[in-house]
Amino acid sequence: MFRMVPVLVAVLVTFSANSAAAQAQATAVGCNWHCYRVALPLGLAIREVIDDGSFVTLEDDSVWEIRLSQRPVASSWKPGDFVRLKTIWAPVNGFEILLAQGDSDRAEARLAGRGRAPQTGLPD
Repeated sequence: MFRMVPVLVAVLVTFSANSAAAQAQATAVGCNWHCYRVALPLGLAIREVIDDGSFVTLEDDSVWEIRLSQRPVASSWKPGDFVRLKTIWAPVNGFEILLAQGDSDRAEARLAGRGRAPQTGLPD
C-alpha cells in the first residue's frame, strides 16, 4: 500500500501542473487589447446633463457620451440624481458602461473625457 504513495503523488503533481497551465492559457486565448476590467464606483451623482442628454458629467468630473437611442432617457436626468455604473459585458460601438437611475432609466455610455464635454459644433 505504501509503495503506491510515491506513484500517486507523481500523478497528482503532473495533472495539477497541466491544469494550471491550461487555465493560464485559457485566459489569454481570444483576448485582444480590450481585455480588462475596471473597478467602477457603485454610483455617482450627476453634475450636469449637456446637449439634451448627449453627454452627462458626474460628480468625479468624468464626462460620459450617451448612446444616441438612449439620449431621451438621459435628457430627463437632473443635477443631483444618483446613477449606478455597471459594466456592459457585450458592448456595442464602445458603449461599455451602463448608467442606471432608478429602476427603469438606463443609458449606455462611454467615457468621453474629464472636466468638459467635447464641443459638438451646434449653436447654443
